[in-house]
Amino acid sequence: MTTNGVLKHKAENQLQSFLADCQIERPQGKCILEIGFKNGLFLDQCRRAGMIPTGLEINPDFYRSVGKNYPELDLVLYDGMDVPLPDETFDYIVSFQVLEHVESAEKIISECVRLLKPGGMMYHICPNYHSFYEGHYKIFWLPFFNKSMGRRYLRLLRRYTPYYESLKLITPGYMKNILLKYSPQLETLSLGRNEFCKKFTPEQIAKVDQKLLRAILSLIYKLPLSKPLLLLPIAKVNCHYPLTIIAKKNHLL
Repeated sequence: MTTNGVLKHKAENQLQSFLADCQIERPQGKCILEIGFKNGLFLDQCRRAGMIPTGLEINPDFYRSVGKNYPELDLVLYDGMDVPLPDETFDYIVSFQVLEHVESAEKIISECVRLLKPGGMMYHICPNYHSFYEGHYKIFWLPFFNKSMGRRYLRLLRRYTPYYESLKLITPGYMKNILLKYSPQLETLSLGRNEFCKKFTPEQIAKVDQKLLRAILSLIYKLPLSKPLLLLPIAKVNCHYPLTIIAKKNHLL
């Protein structure tokens, strides 16, 4: 499969996961915003599924490239903070591997609350730095690492690059505290525990780009009673990967 074919397949899977995780059966005609659209393929899949997509991007190169390749898409270039769009515009807001790169995750959540229609849902996928995996460097990680300890660890492994400084080490507790600030207007439905257990399949394990960890996960999958004995405890202590943040904006009187 070509690189473009792989990326397209990934976008198709992202859309399927979003619809399944949020239990959306009829997305046709719904307005959806993707924060950080990069190659535009997810937005195009949304358009093909009958939704009305808008893309938000901070990178001018991505903005120009996607605008050229998909002129039918509605794209917005912005500064990463205030979104230049009106209140209560969207039924759904999504992002994939974006929250760990933004200047302020709390600002993004605040803008999502503002932009969502009552009854609308936000869906964010990002790394869990309370887990045992770091996906950008494809290495084992330890859940108690803070920013400074992570830097030392990467240098010890001779894997450190300045790219690390741009990462926000997001954890379930950190996101939970942000989301609680918007209660009862915002109802948190998931931080990814159930999704982690549900998607623990050979197909998902094969996507783990770290040989030893992939072998360990494959072994766990083959063990009898692996779900109650291993997966559920891992999720219970918030060591699941990735974070799948699902929240709904409530109707308030």
